[in-house]
Order: sequence, then structure tokens, then C-alpha cells
Amino acid sequence: MDIREFQHHLWQLFRAISQSLDGPLGTIVQSHGITMGQMRMLVEVHHQGEITVGELSQALGSAPGNASAMCKALEKKGLLSRERSPEDERMVLIALTPAGQSVLSRVEQELSSRFDPVLQRYSTADFERIISGMEKLQEVVNSLNRAFENAQGRR
Repeated sequence: MDIREFQHHLWQLFRAISQSLDGPLGTIVQSHGITMGQMRMLVEVHHQGEITVGELSQALGSAPGNASAMCKALEKKGLLSRERSPEDERMVLIALTPAGQSVLSRVEQELSSRFDPVLQRYSTADFERIISGMEKLQEVVNSLNRAFENAQGRR
């Protein structure tokens, strides 16, 4: 397979996987009153613990203003708390509230109950091959990003 075929095939796979996941995941997530983007934010805050808006926007790959607006929306829903850092008043720290943790747990339970029976059909070796391939893909994407950043720096 040449580079052009690889690029074309890769874009088709990205689109197909994204559409395939967004359907059932989106339906489940939205049934809990949040969007997929908000779910990603709750998951990231859960994994990181207390985090600044800037760190959160970087982890999600979004503009700081967009992350801040989404945090405010989730705060209004009672799912996130936003407090000024005691060490640096300029920094706003984000954390999951008990209600946010509850929504996250309910979504994860629903996903498990629906998807685990299907995933049990696959072997550990299948999962390992998928993870290995995705890690290699991440390596390629990181190389592409570095090349892009280097080219931008030369302008």
C-alpha cells in the first residue's frame, strides 16, 4: 500500500469508527442530560483529579475559552465545581462533584451492560492487537504533528 492509499484508508476508518461510536455512545450519554463533549470532560476530570481549566483544555485539545464555557455549563448542571486556587487566585481549579461522579458511574454501568456481552466474544489477543495497532497509529500521528510543527516554525 502506498502513502496515498494509506491516507485515504485511514481517513475512511477514522470517519467510520467515529460515526459507529457516536451513535450508541451519544444516545446513552445524551439520555443522562449531557453531550459527548461534556462526557469527555467529565471523564478527563475524573482521571486527572483536580485540574485547571488550561490543563483541561490542553488534555481535550480544545481552545481554553471553549473548555471554560463547557465547564460553566457543567457547573450549572451541578456536575463540576470551579474554585480559585488557594495558591494562585488567577487559576481556576475544576473537580467532579458527587453528582458528576454519579452521572459518570451511571453512564459507565449502562455502557458495560450493553457492550460487555458483545466484547466478551473477542479474545485477549484480539484486544492486544487492537491496542498495539492504535499505539502504533498514535506514534505515526505524533510524528506527523511534530513534522507539522517544525514546518510551521520555519515560516
